[in-house]
Amino acid sequence: MVEQKIGYIDSEGRIVIEPQLDRVGRFSEGRVAFEKDWKWGYIDAKGRVVIEPQFDHSSFFSEGIADVRVGQKWGFIDTLGNFVAEPKYVAVRSFSEGLAAVRTEDKWGCINKKGEMVIDAKFDIPLTFSEDLAAFRDSAGWGYVDKAGDVVIEPKFDAVGMFSEGTAPVLTGGKWGFIGKKGDIVIDLQYDFAGTFSDSLAPVRIREKWGFIDPAGEFVINPKFDLAYGFFEGLAAVKVGERWGYADKSGKIIIPVQFGLVSHFSGGLAMVLDTLRNRAYVDKKGKIVWRSEPPK
Repeated sequence: MVEQKIGYIDSEGRIVIEPQLDRVGRFSEGRVAFEKDWKWGYIDAKGRVVIEPQFDHSSFFSEGIADVRVGQKWGFIDTLGNFVAEPKYVAVRSFSEGLAAVRTEDKWGCINKKGEMVIDAKFDIPLTFSEDLAAFRDSAGWGYVDKAGDVVIEPKFDAVGMFSEGTAPVLTGGKWGFIGKKGDIVIDLQYDFAGTFSDSLAPVRIREKWGFIDPAGEFVINPKFDLAYGFFEGLAAVKVGERWGYADKSGKIIIPVQFGLVSHFSGGLAMVLDTLRNRAYVDKKGKIVWRSEPPK
């Protein structure tokens, strides 16, 4: 952001779209939503308009489809701006594994990429599929359904996460563990909190400290951080005291603990905020490739 205008950089920190936009979405699949004169459209990675501003709001592309709002209703468009599902839903979620959650009054179901309702609107929360399963909740607790909407893991957990690398974190009786796709406990309920697996490691908390376990439930990095996020591109954001840095899979701090806020790495870069909340992007060696101008 330069003088309150938004542009974009590449992985080397070079400006590829000049700061000229007032409001934008998230870059995904070569496109990003932008607002002009109170309407939203899309530009490509060179800043060229590929879908003219015409929507009242729009989101990012996922699996070649983006959700957009016209008036008070949501629908879905393809990369050419053509509707694949007319705007008729109260609320929607982005496509994941070929399905998107839609709300038609007070219940959620799912449509496919043809706009066909394939899971009836009968759920209290939106279904987001990961590894062919989606978490749902009813009066008995949390469980999982398949892409036909059939219950495959009975609702019996107090809280759950998404499936990743064949397992999902679950909470029962005040402790977290991990289940497999048949609902069986594969890592015992023993943690005070647990995140999903990524890059073959999962962050878990024992009392007040965070570490990382492998798929067998063995600690690879003993609990020593005050907070930790999952691994992305070989690095995980970790907090020590009031500051954030990045650690590798041995637990070694690769990028020193110095930031006020951080994000995970994507495309070789991570967005960080310094202690004065100035925005910057760092590479995997900790080099700042771009920094915003301090407010005047």
